[in-house]
Amino acid sequence: MTDEKPLILVVDDEGDPRVFLFELLESEGYRVATCPDGFEAMKMVARLRPALVISDVRMPGMDGLELLDEIRRTSPETRVILLTAYGTNEMFKEALRRGGSTLLNKPCSNRDLLEAVKRANAA
Repeated sequence: MTDEKPLILVVDDEGDPRVFLFELLESEGYRVATCPDGFEAMKMVARLRPALVISDVRMPGMDGLELLDEIRRTSPETRVILLTAYGTNEMFKEALRRGGSTLLNKPCSNRDLLEAVKRANAA
């Protein structure tokens, strides 16, 4: 049995949040990959089979909810956490209905994000 933590893919069209999440998760011992959009994310999901994807909701091309749908269809074992600065109760319910682990409102604390990651990986 290995103590290696699961691979997490971070998807955000903005570089600063992507780098911040990479550094935070890596500092906690997770293996982390990043990409700037949903289309690249789907290629990486197919190739790397991450345990978890953390994605922004608002992105050009393919938004986070569309990415969630594609991941559920092609890699149902991969869990998804969505992040948004524009979250509503309806969006939260929709993310869960579509099979997401959770939706967190930005900004969220490092502790809240890491707890969501732990819960998603335990599921």
